[in-house]
Amino acid sequence: MRKIIALLFMWAAAHGCAEAADSSVKFVTVDGTASQLRVDFNQAKGKVRLLFVVDPICPGCLRGLDDMNRDLLEHSRDPRLETFVVHVPVLKPPPTASDVPPAAELLKNPNVRHYWDPSGNFGRALSDGVDLRNGSKPVYAWDVWLIYGPDAVWQGTLPPKPLLLMHQLRALEGSKQFPRLDSDIFSKEVQKVIATLPSVAMQ
Repeated sequence: MRKIIALLFMWAAAHGCAEAADSSVKFVTVDGTASQLRVDFNQAKGKVRLLFVVDPICPGCLRGLDDMNRDLLEHSRDPRLETFVVHVPVLKPPPTASDVPPAAELLKNPNVRHYWDPSGNFGRALSDGVDLRNGSKPVYAWDVWLIYGPDAVWQGTLPPKPLLLMHQLRALEGSKQFPRLDSDIFSKEVQKVIATLPSVAMQ
């Protein structure tokens, strides 16, 4: 609880700064089919790709971003790893584009790209693409954290199925197919996939 409160203070402070001055964090506003995200994802074929889908004002999502930064991204400059973060409006009152930069500031890595989907369509498309369900009931995809291998290709309108999807959703509690997010385990799985790629000079 203390960590969540601290993250909310961090978000509020960063949000105030974002209103006062232009943020260094850039993001792309996607269309209803996330076509630019699809292009960027496919252009990174051959790398390990991470996909995070978050609400930029959700405390649990902010904690997840902070944990991913600490356990994986902050100390990595590996060019074989690309991270795509899609910010979607879920909570009420709904977030706006101005909420994206403060949340994005939690990830300290040069190989991260941020996207804002004001329609929320991406969460539905991802749910369909990965068959995110609780029994027979579809679950909207947000607060989910995915790993894609170097051979993954996004064809058509639906995102491809990942090597691993972890989540922080009550609707998926107890799922064996989709485990609850553990950033340490997630990081170790990412490193395993990276280790299968040819070595490169670090940035």
